[in-house]
Amino acid sequence: MPSGEGPRTALRVEGGLPRHLAAHLERLVRGAEALGEPVLWLRDLGSALEAWVAAQARPEGALRLGLDPAAGLLTARFESRPVTPDPYRLLPLPHPLGDLRGSPLARHKGLTGPWRQPVVREARTHGADDALLFWPDGTVAETAIASLALERSDALLLAPTAGRVASLGEDLDLPSWAEARGLQIRWEAMPVPSLASGRLWCVNAVRGIWPAMLMERTTREDPPWAPRT
Repeated sequence: MPSGEGPRTALRVEGGLPRHLAAHLERLVRGAEALGEPVLWLRDLGSALEAWVAAQARPEGALRLGLDPAAGLLTARFESRPVTPDPYRLLPLPHPLGDLRGSPLARHKGLTGPWRQPVVREARTHGADDALLFWPDGTVAETAIASLALERSDALLLAPTAGRVASLGEDLDLPSWAEARGLQIRWEAMPVPSLASGRLWCVNAVRGIWPAMLMERTTREDPPWAPRT
């Protein structure tokens, strides 16, 4: 196994039920398969997990699941749903792992190492709530915890999927949200400066879909997202 945290996922609990649980278990299965460690038994745990969540006697929250496929071990943690700041401020930062767009592990949550929390901490030292990560060519990747969408006219633009975590919020919740607003979803490369041309939204399976804003670090003379030569 690479020096990551292992396959993991997190999902929203509403009315005592974990949303899209089968899809999240499948995400863990696919992550284990990417490591060469099949865990087909995991698909059969849905009912047991739902019963365990119901026994917590808290109708709202977040369920976090982590998998050690070699040991055949699934860990589950039920916690309060995080409060999302308003405004939700994003600080542009270069992706700490450089360019992951050619990595087959990048789409699987937890398989590229425990780098996300340090990136969030760095953003917060500059007054932001999250980091907007960009590739070496200056185009948007994702935030440290979410997919980023740019609403512009009748379109909702997202970064190409290569190199970033496959987002279940993006796959399962965003299409109906966009349709209700008359927005057509498109995936295309977005240079960081282009984000000023529309409204920003963040998407993940725990928090849902929420508005965001871009902030700049004023201590640098050159924009940090300028393409590297």
